[in-house]
Parts: sequence; C-alpha cells; structure tokens
Amino acid sequence: MKRNSEPSRPKRCSRLGSLFLAVALFAGPGLALPASAAEPEPTATSTASAGSASPASATAAPVTSGPAPADASTAPAAVTTESAAPVGAPTAAAVPDPNSDADRAAMAKAVGPGGAEMGQRSARVTSSAKLLQGSKSLTTQSLETQGTWSPTFGVKGLDVSAYQSTVDWLQQWNMGARFAYVKASEGNYYTNPSYSSQYNGSRNVGMIRGAYHFAIPNWSSGADQARYFVQNGGGWTPDGYTLPPVLDFEFNPYEGRTINGFYFGNTCYGMSPAQLTSWVRDFGNTMLAMTGRLPMIYTNTSWWKLCTADAAGFGDYPLWVAAYPSSATNDAGPVPSSWDTYSMWQYSSTGPYAGDSNVWNGDYASLALFTGTRPQGSFDSAGIERTGTTTSLRIRGWALDRALPGATTEVHAYVTAPNGTKTLYKFPATTYRPDVNKVLGLGDYHGFDNQIRINISGNYTICVFAIGKFINPGIGCKSLTVDGAEPPIGSLDEVSEQRSADKESLKVRGWAVDMSRPSVTAEVHAYLYGPDGSSTLYKIAANTSRPDVDRIYSVGSNHGFETSIDIKKAGNYKLCVYAIGLYLHSELGCRSVNIAPGTTPVGTLDSVSVKKTSTQASLNVRGWAIDYGNTSAQIRVHAYVLAPDGTTTVHEIIASKPRPDLNRVLGVPGDHGYETDLAISQPGKYRVCTYAIALSPVSPGNPLLGCTYIDAGFRGSPIGYLDSVKIESANGVASVIAAGWTVDQDVPSESLSVHTNVTAPDGSLTSFAVTANQPRPDVNQMLKISGDHGYTSKKTISLRGTYKVCTYGIAASPFTAGNSLLGCQSVTY
Repeated sequence: MKRNSEPSRPKRCSRLGSLFLAVALFAGPGLALPASAAEPEPTATSTASAGSASPASATAAPVTSGPAPADASTAPAAVTTESAAPVGAPTAAAVPDPNSDADRAAMAKAVGPGGAEMGQRSARVTSSAKLLQGSKSLTTQSLETQGTWSPTFGVKGLDVSAYQSTVDWLQQWNMGARFAYVKASEGNYYTNPSYSSQYNGSRNVGMIRGAYHFAIPNWSSGADQARYFVQNGGGWTPDGYTLPPVLDFEFNPYEGRTINGFYFGNTCYGMSPAQLTSWVRDFGNTMLAMTGRLPMIYTNTSWWKLCTADAAGFGDYPLWVAAYPSSATNDAGPVPSSWDTYSMWQYSSTGPYAGDSNVWNGDYASLALFTGTRPQGSFDSAGIERTGTTTSLRIRGWALDRALPGATTEVHAYVTAPNGTKTLYKFPATTYRPDVNKVLGLGDYHGFDNQIRINISGNYTICVFAIGKFINPGIGCKSLTVDGAEPPIGSLDEVSEQRSADKESLKVRGWAVDMSRPSVTAEVHAYLYGPDGSSTLYKIAANTSRPDVDRIYSVGSNHGFETSIDIKKAGNYKLCVYAIGLYLHSELGCRSVNIAPGTTPVGTLDSVSVKKTSTQASLNVRGWAIDYGNTSAQIRVHAYVLAPDGTTTVHEIIASKPRPDLNRVLGVPGDHGYETDLAISQPGKYRVCTYAIALSPVSPGNPLLGCTYIDAGFRGSPIGYLDSVKIESANGVASVIAAGWTVDQDVPSESLSVHTNVTAPDGSLTSFAVTANQPRPDVNQMLKISGDHGYTSKKTISLRGTYKVCTYGIAASPFTAGNSLLGCQSVTY
C-alpha cells in the first residue's frame, strides 16, 4: 500500500520511463535486476529509534493461541522516552491523539484520498511513489515482466483501493476474475470513498468479494482498528458470497516519515516482534468476537520474518502471501513458518487485472466454501422418553455445515427447566438421515437423536443451534410439559447372612416408595459386588406390608421388600440397593458382608476296570464320597474321562451305594458309595479322575478323589485258520466238512461265530454259521488264553465235482476292525 503522494494514477504512471532511468542510476554499472525474485526484501532504515533492538535479531515473545481480551493491548508509543528521537521526529507534546476525532480527521486528510494500498514493495506501488522513496525497492522488481502472465492453477481475482476508483467489473469478469477484495479502511482514521461502488460493483457481476484493512499498528491498538474496520465495511456474514475480512499487515507505507506530528517509524513501525504479534492477536480476537471468524492475514514473507521474527502460532489465520516473480511460474516461494501453505497469492501488481492480481489456491468450490456458508438444519421434534430408571427429553433433527463438508456438525441444545435454570447440552449430528442426503446430497449421517435427563416436573423449553465453522444459527425452539419427575425414597434396613449345609444366601430387607406415583409398587434394584470383582443385578418388588412407612408418609402400607440372594463363593461382598421410580432412582444404601468358607467333602477313587461285551465296552468306576457339612446327604461325584483321542467327557454320579465299611470306619450313617459303568467307544489308554462335589456353594472347592490310567484294549480283527476241508460219506449221504479255529484277541475268552461259504460245482453258494466252541488246547497253549476256540462246519452235498469252502471269523469285540477270512480250500466229490 502507499501514501497518496501524487495527484492521480495517470500522472504517476506517465513518469514510469524516468523512474526506470532513476533505478538504473541508483543500481550502478553492471547491477542487473534479479531474474526470479520471489518477493521484495524489507530493510530496517536508520530512521528507527536509536534505542530499539533490530527487528531482524529480536526474539518474538511466546504467544498463546487463546483469544486475548479486547482491551488487553494498547497502541505502542511511536517513540519511547528511553530512545533518542530520530531526526525530524516530533516532540511528545506534538504527537496526535488516535482517539481524537480532530486528529484522526487531520491524519485522513494528510494521507490523501487513497491512503496506503496493498503491496508496498510491489512494482506498481513503488513506481508511483516519489523517486527516492521507491528506488531502493525497484532494484528487486521488473515492471516489464509483470502483467503478462497468470499462474496456471486456482481461481483468479483482484484487489482494489481508492486508486482504482473506476473499474469495469464486467470486463474483469470476462477476463476470468471471480473474486475481489476492496480496501475498506486504514488505521482508525481513513475509509475508502470508493468502497461501496467497488464492493457492490464486483458483486453485481457475480464475483465473490470481501474487504481489507491496512494496519498501522503503531497508531492505535489492534482492537481499536478492528472495531473501526467492522464499522466501515469490514463486517462479514456467511451468505455464500462474502469473503472473510483481511488484515493487510506489511511494510510501513510511511516509513521514516512524520505526518501531522506523528512519526511512523521504520519498516516495522518502530515496534518489536512481540509488540507486533500481540497487536495482530488483539486485532484477530476482536474480529472473531465481532464477526464470528478470524481475519485472513495479508503479508510478505520477508517482511513477516524480519518484523515478527517469523512468529509462530498463527496457523489458524488463513494466509494471503505477496510475492512477485519476474517470470511466469506457479511457485509463490516460501511462506512464514506459521503456515504450511497459502490460501491466496498476490502474484502481480501490474496486471493482467485491475489493481493487484491474485490467485486462490484451490478450485471454485473451495473458494465458495471459504466464504463461510450458514449451517443448515431442522429441530424436528421434542418428546418425553421414560425408562425404568430415567426421564428424558428426546430431541430429534438434523444439522450440517457446508463450510465443513467432511466434518460432523455439532448441535447445542439449551434447556430451560421449570425452575428457570438453563443448561447447555452438546451433541454430534451423526445419526442416519437418508432423507437429508436425498435432498442435499451431502451424506446420510447428519441427524441427531439425543436424550437429556431431567428430574423436575413442569414446563421445559429447548432451543437448538447448529454450530458452524463461522456462525451458529438457531434451528428451532420447542416446549414440553413433564409430570412426575420426582425421585423415589426408601431405606435398606437389613443385609444378613443365611447359611445351611447346602445353601448360602443374603437376606435383604427394607422399603421403597416412588413418590411420583406412590400407589404403584416400586421396584428395587440390588447390585451385588462379589470378591472376584463381578457385579450382579437383582430386581425386587417393594410390595410387602410396612405399616410403619404408611404412618410416616401416608402412602399405603405395601411398600416393603424382603428377599434372599444366593451366594456361590466365600469372600467379601458389597450390596448396594436402589429404589427405582418411574423416571428416576435413588440409592437406599450399601452394606458389606464377609462370607466364610463352607466344608470340603472327602472320599476316594477305589478302582477302574474295563467291561466288554460283543456290543459295548465300558469302564467300571468305584469309590466313595461324603460331605461333613451334612453326613446324611448323598453328594454328587463328577468323573472326568480322558479318551485316547484326547477328548474329555464328564459324568455325574450320585454317591448313594451302600458302603457298610465306610459307616463302620467313619461312624457316619447313610449310603456314600458310588459305582457306575461309563460307556467307551475306542480302544487304547484312558485316564479317569473323580471329584467330590461339595454341598455348600461357598466350599473352598470340589476335591480330587483320585486319578488312574487303564488300557481298554486294541482295535483289530479275529485271527484263526481253516485247518482242513474233506468229504465224508455215511449211509449213502455225502458231506463236506471244514475244521479250524479262531480267536478275537480283544476278547480272547469269547467263543466266536464262524461263517462258512460253500460254492458247489454248479456255482451255487451256500452260507451258514457255526460257533467256535470246540476245545483247542493247542491254540490256548500257543496264545496263552483260555476258552474253547475250535470249529467244525458240515454241509451235505449231492453234486459230483469240485467244492470250494471259505470260513470267516466274526469279531466279538466292540472295537473290531472287521471280520477275518480264515482260509479257503477246494475238495472234489
């Protein structure tokens, strides 16, 4: 921006040629203009206060991100009493008062009809300044190369001030400009006389537009200038076509000058980095409070680094960076450390657009969102939700903010209770609302459906607001009348242990009344916390007679409760009891009880043996068990059988068999023996373990009575042999006779069935069975077994020819692998 030191732009531009000559003279022989300077470089002049630290070496004071009070900052003095005044600086008595209407009017007149404008070191501004003032920065600019190109990305736009009092906005639109920024104010003394026509003219052709303020930080406080800006066009509304306000924070346009007695200081306004950053926050926080959003900061990277010591912590302010390359490029150069990138780039001061040329770093849709749309939503309904424990206000609706298309919109509900208290509740709008998406096309999950607990009867008013990025509009208010929200009352009178041989319990007794409906039986919830940390809920009806309660509260006598809660484990217990009303619940009390362990049973596993038949195999399990907590009781025994394939089965046995030996030795009555056959389905080694199951649920445990291993045999087929086949004739009748032996080794004492097949000469087959029950001492001696295992098969025949005889041993073991062929022989008749 610049001071209006020339009468008009045409006259200033007419001196452009002589200005180039001056530049060449000041640059000296051989000093060429840089080919790719990204931005003008600031310099601290010798006119700064003698006692001031150099801005380039100053360290910025820490700055927090929280907003500062609007009056926390005051305008820093232009010249401190500790510093020697620069030559030409006024005395303290001559300094004008920024709060004086007369002094502000005088300053506005002195800076001219245009005041300062954006881009103080840009080619356009410096070219129109006085020769000596502008020449020092022209060595880093190229007036000839600017204005002939634009970046190939983003959305193009322009910024103007009073120096561009007449702009053909339709022409700018046709050239591609889609947004405009207009200078509104400067300091707290200047307003742009062309503001309204420029602001409205840009909008009338369809542009998105906004306002900027040129900061003079050593003139008055940030808060003061923010208020002045808002009062003179710097306001903002999320209407979809108003850009956020801008703080033009850059090179001192009046560097080294004294105007109307006010010395403007060096390029950093004679202020330290800490003073400057504090001033920006004062301005930003005031704008946020007045408009609902922080301003965008327009600055030059080199100037920001020099004068603020590259202050951090401003990333929540959008950045508009000024940098003027000498040739076409899409690279705006570095940005200050507070930002990762920029939102806008002022890339040229000499065209192609009027004023300064700019580019938005994104597409048009993102630029439209940057304007800050108003959140949308609807407060659809309010109702009363009643459960067994609570009364709630249920609110339903939807809300979304187009300025944050991928984010969840928060909903704030202010609830005014019957007693006048107002409470804020915050909810995310994340529930499923496909109807909203069908209309707006912004996703299914923008609904809210929430409950707010209440405990007072009467009239409630609920007002709901959609919390947007920039503004928080109300989306509706509703009123409801709620009855019966008072809490229940009651007392926990007793918690005591109840013990028998096979039962452990807690007796729980007290009373409860739901005062919102005393004629209805109240429910009591008892939460039992066990020694293992578990918790169990028990629901009890308060419907037993308690005339004492009625005498005091006049609510009827049937409001007592009494119950027993079974206990399964010894240890420390805590019981907490609550009276549950129609809408609310109340704690009636908590008690702690220690449950001592019960008795442990004793016993033994006497034996395990294998039983087999031709159809079934089993394990015979015998032993005894007794619980001294009740010696007349017959207790349970659990038998765990581990099979050869690794599977385990559990069998329950009642120790109810007579064991007179036990009665005699232990001196106890009753039958306490156990014996059973447990079916098995595979051969191999089994492990059997038995446990006595205690009567008392709080016994230390169920003791092991014993374990044993037993081999249940193997899976195989019968063995044997067809020893002979012959033909015998007697009384004119011929017979074929087969003899041999067979044994099933899994049940070697069993006499097996033998199947005989006789194939006659004509091919016919005859089958019949015999039993291998004839003595064969030779087989018994060889196999070391007992029993009879020989067989003879006889079949009458009549045809002449050859007969084939085959015999088969039929397995008797339940674990058989199949029947065995004992042999085949042929004989001729």
